[in-house]
Amino acid sequence: MRAPAALLAGFLPLCAAVSAEAQEVFRCTGPDGRVTYQHAPCPKGAGEQRIDATPANPDYDPGQRQRILEQGEEAGRKLEAREAEEAKRRREAREREERLEREAQEREAAREPAVIYGWPVYRPVKPPPRPPRPATPPPGPAPRPTGR
Repeated sequence: MRAPAALLAGFLPLCAAVSAEAQEVFRCTGPDGRVTYQHAPCPKGAGEQRIDATPANPDYDPGQRQRILEQGEEAGRKLEAREAEEAKRRREAREREERLEREAQEREAAREPAVIYGWPVYRPVKPPPRPPRPATPPPGPAPRPTGR
């Protein structure tokens, strides 16, 4: 009789230390009023009540929880500020590129035609104006007569 008691005394602490995860226990009340606790759902006809059997955390510190929450909120604010700064930087870079492109187009439009010096006379000669482009394509060759 002593051996099973010693075995049971050594086995119980092992059972308690198996897992600290959420454990669900079902409290079943039979038709005769007997209450049983089990890991499986209760059979039909028996009253069922779920019980959370997760062991409580003895190291819980509400102050530490509050500090962690505050650190998370501060990190979120920093992240939002960094994202806003990055968006502002991208917008400024895009505006700067657009401004430089506009200025380059304005300089190109304002540029005067090149002056060409003729040989052997050293006087400036302006290039001839370009002929206007026709609105319609020129007509093709006339069709050949097919009769003999």
